[in-house]
Parts: sequence; structure tokens; C-alpha cells
Amino acid sequence: MRGAAPALDININDAELVAVQKGNRTKAAIVAAATAVVGGVLGFAVGGLNERNAVAEAAVVGAKTLSTEIDAANGAVAKLNEVLTSAAKALKDGKYPEAEVKALGGVNIPFDGTNLSGKSIGRFKPQLITMLVSYAEAASKANTQKDRIRNVLSHSKEGVEELLAQNTNPRVHWGVSIQNGPQGPWGSMQMLPTAFPVNEKGGWPGTFEIPAGDQKASVKRYTGGDPTRGDAQLIPIAPATQTSVCPTDTVVRLRRELTEIQKVLNGDETPGQEVTGIVQLGDSIKKQLAAIGG
Repeated sequence: MRGAAPALDININDAELVAVQKGNRTKAAIVAAATAVVGGVLGFAVGGLNERNAVAEAAVVGAKTLSTEIDAANGAVAKLNEVLTSAAKALKDGKYPEAEVKALGGVNIPFDGTNLSGKSIGRFKPQLITMLVSYAEAASKANTQKDRIRNVLSHSKEGVEELLAQNTNPRVHWGVSIQNGPQGPWGSMQMLPTAFPVNEKGGWPGTFEIPAGDQKASVKRYTGGDPTRGDAQLIPIAPATQTSVCPTDTVVRLRRELTEIQKVLNGDETPGQEVTGIVQLGDSIKKQLAAIGG
């Protein structure tokens, strides 16, 4: 009986050892699971931080790239301003701006909405984003208006040259006839079928063939007396006044487009209609871009 006791002790100790080992494995599993959870949380946090850092770095790179692109765009704006100023001077001097029309075809402001993509501008301040969008819109608008001006000058070259010739060899294009109106004498405008030079050799035409429906009516040129008496008579209109009173479509379009593009390029300080010029806007944007990542 005494010899059997040790075997019993051994069995009890083995059971305890098994229980201990089993408990240790459970604890190890719990510890491992907890470690995995903590590791996952830390990994997520570190991963998110890395992602945010990557986006921030991309925004810094985008800001530097945009600053360089705005430099190039502002340089093109300066060139465009120079060409337009030269063209305006040529027109004022009565010369067709041949070289300037050609130069306009090679000047383009290299900035539009596509320049804003891939620059991580979502990290920029809202005010800066608004300024960038405004700059892109202004550049695109200036390019469109520049092309319109070039098209008017190119496709209406003959008409423009005729208008310019008015400074050295003015021609009469319009006349007015005086008739009795409802409240007294008034004038009726009439475009002449054929313009004639102010310094016409042999004197001005004595009569004009004016369209009257499907026919033509011969109207005498007014030379004196009461223009309301007798048959209608036509008084030539001074060429110097005709473009201001009856501007041609070419003149109207050129004036409109030149006015609009000057507002875009140089701004407008008219109270209530203030517009920031594109170069000034670009310089303000560059200052804010330089502060990103600084």
C-alpha cells in the first residue's frame, strides 16, 4: 500500500500541471488577441498619419508647381498687354496693325481649370481656392477675347483699312435729307450706295441713286435754300462724325472687346464694378502659395 502512494501523488501533480498549462495557454491567447487589437489600432493610426502627411506633402508640391505656372501665365499677360498696346497705337496712327495681329496668334495665357487638378488644392484655405478659380477663369476669358480681337482685325481687314483711311483720305458714306415731320422739320438718314472722297476731283456728285423699294430714285444733293421745299435733297454727312454717330459693326466690336480685355488684364476701379487685374491677382495668389509648408 505504501508503494502505491507515490504513483497517486504523481497523477495529482500531472493534473495540476495540465491545468496550469491550459490556463497559461488561455492567458496567452487573451494577451495575443489584445496585442493584435492594440497593434491594429496603432497601425490604423500610423497609417492614417502617414496618409495625412503624404497629402500635406502633395499640397506643398502642388503649391510650388502652381506658383511656377502663375509666373509663366503672368509673363504671357505682360506680353499680351504689350501687343495690344502696340496695336492700339497703330490704329490710332491710322495704320493697320499687321505685325500685332500676327503676334496675337502666338500669345496665349497658359492657365485654365486643368492647372488646378492634381495639386491637392483641397488642403488650401477656401479663400486661396476661390482666388485660384478666379485666376483660371480670368485667364481663359482673356484668351477668348484676344482671339476675338484678332479675328475682327483679320477677317475685317479691308473694312478696318477703309476706316483708318478716313484720317488721310476721308470718304462720305452717309447723307441726311430734311423733311417736314409731325412737329416740324426732321432729318432722315441714308447710306450712300457708293461712298465718295471728300476731296473728290471735279467736285461732289450732284445727284445720288438711292434705292426705293425695287426701284432707284435720283435724289439731288442739297446746295442751298429751304431743304424742306420741293423734292427731297440729300446733305452729305461729315466723315469725322459718322463713326461716332453711326459706328460700323467692326468699330463696335473692336471697342467692346478692347474694353473688356483691358478690364480683365488691368482691372477696373469703377465704384461698384471693381475688378482685380489678372497680374495683381496672380501676385496675391503667389504670396499665399509661398506660405504653404513654410
